[in-house]
Amino acid sequence: MQLPGLVTVKPDQTDTIEKLAHMMGKSFMEELWTEAWLESLDCLGTTDERKLEISRAIMKYDFMVGTRHQCCYMLPDFAAGAGAYLSSDLGGRIWSDLEDEATELMAEATLTDDEKAALFKRAEEMGGISNFKWMVPEAEGDDFIHFFSIGVNPDMRGSGAFRRLMTPFLEFADSCGINCYLECYTDRLESLYGHFGFETVHRFTDPAFDVYERAMVRTPR
Repeated sequence: MQLPGLVTVKPDQTDTIEKLAHMMGKSFMEELWTEAWLESLDCLGTTDERKLEISRAIMKYDFMVGTRHQCCYMLPDFAAGAGAYLSSDLGGRIWSDLEDEATELMAEATLTDDEKAALFKRAEEMGGISNFKWMVPEAEGDDFIHFFSIGVNPDMRGSGAFRRLMTPFLEFADSCGINCYLECYTDRLESLYGHFGFETVHRFTDPAFDVYERAMVRTPR
């Protein structure tokens, strides 16, 4: 997708990817899924600074892989960014089909063996609240937009950045008559997305974790 008001980040824009990952990695430290996942490193004595470094690496390699498929968007002023795709642009695949590659690249470049063991084990344990394929049967083969990451620069909250980021996607979806899908893990984000027309259709829970996934859909207007 080429959307007005947004930059579609290209694979060769490495400085832009680094800057965007730096911003969004900090934003995602407030995501409860990320927090619960990184808590598995506490047994290693991992500092908050190291956790932030890993969060930023996750974003970096997600975008390195995602930019090959037009899955990385940002506001020109770096106030917000999104990992998102039009399913037809991926030839029927979804982000989960690409995420394993991004995770493997990140792990090899960033993590120690002990960190890999702890994080991969926790990711497996959190499988029940990490359903990123739920929209496939919901879409029934129709085209759709899926947001797999959305982040606003913590220093620019309240500036309208989130609305500026989301509006081009939603206007495109409305003009094409397609659904938008996303997942979130907090009441605050669920309420925020609700203001933009998203409705929670599934809640994926696990008694082992307080955090749970809200699966949300927005139908075209």
